Amino acid sequence: MQEPQACIEVKDLVKTYKRGELRALDGVNLSIENGQVFGLIGPNGAGKSTLIGCLLGLLRPDSGTITILNKPADFLSVRQITGYVPERPDFEGWMTGRLFLEYHHMLSRRDKTSMHEEIEACLQEVELDPSAWNRKLGTYSRGMLQRLSLAQCLIGKPKLLLLDEPTLGLDPTGVAVVRKMVANFRKSGITAIINSHQLDEVERECDQVAFMRQGKIEQIENLRSSPIGAYVLFVRWTDDESNGHSSENVAQLAQSIGVSLKEGNRCWARFSVNGGQEAARLIKEMVSAGYPVEEAVTERTRLEKLFERKTNGEQSE
Repeated sequence: MQEPQACIEVKDLVKTYKRGELRALDGVNLSIENGQVFGLIGPNGAGKSTLIGCLLGLLRPDSGTITILNKPADFLSVRQITGYVPERPDFEGWMTGRLFLEYHHMLSRRDKTSMHEEIEACLQEVELDPSAWNRKLGTYSRGMLQRLSLAQCLIGKPKLLLLDEPTLGLDPTGVAVVRKMVANFRKSGITAIINSHQLDEVERECDQVAFMRQGKIEQIENLRSSPIGAYVLFVRWTDDESNGHSSENVAQLAQSIGVSLKEGNRCWARFSVNGGQEAARLIKEMVSAGYPVEEAVTERTRLEKLFERKTNGEQSE
């Protein structure tokens, strides 16, 4: 069986500031497959944004190598296939949304005859209200500017996307737009790297996540495998006294399949489960027993636990 082709290869990457006194990246090694959605998490100052700057070819590392589709990161041919959403985009307030995208369409050297059609497709994908398309950017809200930034990164039909805090400033509808976009990236085989402090969104959208601290990648987590170890599952069902769903009944049901009930009442319960398969079996048994389950969520996400474990270790050191 042929191994998946790597889109990005980072080897022994070192980047320092202040004449070598500050080591922002300290021997980073990373391989990201084609079509993978990869997340970067870690505390402030971990080196995540510096790594993205090196991947974009905007920062020159002290040592080590980066190849993107077998070419150096600063090659023009690599930049042509790369889309980027910065954490703090800077806009010319006198431009309209449409003019801003026309400018970037020309920079991408795409066919002028398709400009109008492609720009409107990007604006529709990020669900920016058509009434704002011809308004000046100085009148846009923070969330509207973020949507426009997302539209801009799609203009050149990129094969690689680097998204730095893509949900920053977005309302719940905007966050849903980002989720849909990431799902489309995956379907289209686009490789995406997402740097974010929104751990629940990273866990929802990414295939793998790297935890960075003090310029190093300390751990890479595969989010498509089942969580290891016990975690708390909160389950809520419709409150209907006629069904007789007491905490004693749900405790007996849980015990019959080897799950521990931590606490609960007639309409909700907290269980200690050991992995996704056990959680799925519990929910299936509850539905079969007549519990109208409305909600089943982990109280703390897998990445929240990873982040807390790693950062607590940092504080203790």
